[in-house]
Amino acid sequence: MKEDPQFVTALSRGIQILRCFTPDRMELGTTEIATLTGLPQSTVWRLCHTLGELGCLVPGRNPEKLRVGLGTLTLGQSCLTHSGIAEAAFPAMKEIAERSGGAVSLAERDNLHMVIVQRAEAATILRLHLHVGSVLAIENSALGWAYLGGIQDDERESILAMLCANRPDALPLRTRIAAIVEAYQRDGFVLNEKTYHKEINAIGVPVIAGNGRRVMALNCGGASSMLTTKHLTGQIARDLIALATKLANLPEMDNGTRST
Repeated sequence: MKEDPQFVTALSRGIQILRCFTPDRMELGTTEIATLTGLPQSTVWRLCHTLGELGCLVPGRNPEKLRVGLGTLTLGQSCLTHSGIAEAAFPAMKEIAERSGGAVSLAERDNLHMVIVQRAEAATILRLHLHVGSVLAIENSALGWAYLGGIQDDERESILAMLCANRPDALPLRTRIAAIVEAYQRDGFVLNEKTYHKEINAIGVPVIAGNGRRVMALNCGGASSMLTTKHLTGQIARDLIALATKLANLPEMDNGTRST
């Protein structure tokens, strides 16, 4: 790949370190970070020290480890608060959640994950500890499937190439994603039956900007005993598709850019 003279490697590495922290990896030591990033231990130590001075990393409950600090949260909240789409979507998302007895999420892609930027839940939902800022794998979530269904073929192939790299199940994964895309093209939605979680069913639809520059995803999910396939593919599907169409026509969607 041709080198980009404007690309700041040190900044990229700092962000790479912050991305190591997830809901499943809330506290990490520098050795663990070095393993996850492939960066030299000395580089990781210097970058973590700098991020600590900026308040982006702080000591964990185990003093030998680090966790994400309020400096990082402030940056994330700034992004979510000023996006416009999340705020505009919430009232309709809340209505759908209450009528269905489930939860409705709006998400955007970040690399190989979907990040929830807005969420509304019914009071009675089986909770999965998902919230604004939660990260879901693109390959097994309704949000990820909806996104993959809504993007262009070349972009989907680029994502699949990254997903399938060095995976023994690459061929089955490609076959499954192809079937998901075909289902979206046929039905206008994707159906995730107990794939993300053994007790959860969910339906997803993409939100595609009119200029094609931005794609987000909506889903509605909940306990499979309540949100059956028949329930999800009826009025809930129609409500989500209608909301996706409404959001796609907002000026804020056209101002966005493709995720990386």
